[in-house]
Parts: sequence; C-alpha cells; structure tokens
Amino acid sequence: MIKQIRPLFIFLCINVCCSTIALAQSLAVDVTYTTNIPDEEKKFIFYKPGQLLCISDFMASPSAGNDAVAITSSGFAFKAGYKSEAGKSTLMIAVYCSFDKQQSWMKAAGKNPYILSHEQSHFDISYIAAMAFVSQLKAAGFTQQNYKSLIQSIYAASTDNLEKMQHQYDGETDNGQLKNIQATWNSKVATLIKESL
Repeated sequence: MIKQIRPLFIFLCINVCCSTIALAQSLAVDVTYTTNIPDEEKKFIFYKPGQLLCISDFMASPSAGNDAVAITSSGFAFKAGYKSEAGKSTLMIAVYCSFDKQQSWMKAAGKNPYILSHEQSHFDISYIAAMAFVSQLKAAGFTQQNYKSLIQSIYAASTDNLEKMQHQYDGETDNGQLKNIQATWNSKVATLIKESL
C-alpha cells in the first residue's frame, strides 16, 4: 500500500543576470535526475535503479487502525535554479525520487520477501513517474515568461499521474493479495524501469 508524499519543490535563483532578452525567447534548460540531495537526518532513500529496499528501511510505527500490513511513503520532487557562465544563463532542474523511512512502516505480518517486493514496486512506480516528469520537462518549450508556471503545471500533472498509477497498482493486485496479477505488475514495472534508463 502507498502513502503518497508530495515533497515541496525548491526553486532557487542563483546568479540571475538581468538582460535584454525578450520574454518570449526560448530558455536554455538542463534537466537531470539526481540522487545527490542533502539529507542530514538520513531520513530518505534516493532511488537508484537496481538498489532494493530492506525491511529495516520501514522505520515508522505501524498505524494500529490501518488494515494494511505495510505502507510505503515515496514520491518525487525537484530543485530548480539558474546557473550563469560566460554571460549565458541556464535554468537547471534536478529531479529526485525518494522513499521516506520515517513515514514507511511494516507490521509483523508484512515482514516477508513477498510483501517487501510489493512495496518495492510502489517505490519503483514513483521512479517511473519521476522519469516521465524528466522527459516532459526536456520536451517543454520553456521561455523566460512561462518557465515558472510551466514547471508547476507539468509537476502537478505528473504527480496526479503517479497517484493514479499507484492506486491502479494496489487496486488491480488487491494490495498484493492476487499473486498472479502481482506477477504481471512486477513484469510491467521492470519493463517500464528499463525503458526509462
């Protein structure tokens, strides 16, 4: 089962240089996926393809009133800012996908490889959505005038798509209880991750 996190995006203006560039002129943009995010509390795991979650990563106390045996708290966010070199400004957007160890939990009944695999797929789906967001950002026609609203719009649509896919995954697998459907989803998720690399 998933607990969707919507980390706040961070927009930093670094070395913004004023120029006479027309507002509608296209904007140089560099979009990357990163795992290099400060996390002094060691609260997050930043998604790296092939790196799997462990039962010990689920550090929160289970919710007694929740019927689920496990909850994964994952999502994606971004940081953006300007980089100025040799008189040229570039909008830098760094996208990251994270698992919140302090919001994710497992009850004793969920501490097994099968449930862990189901929860891993929730994290994988967050990464798939993050990479779709990266693709959409790279294809966007950013200008000096529209970049703030366009980033916000793409992010909102991307997080909505993530939420829909997470609910579809839990719905179709009955939270992992339908093992044949779970196997189908495992294959689908693995294929989508390969396609996103």
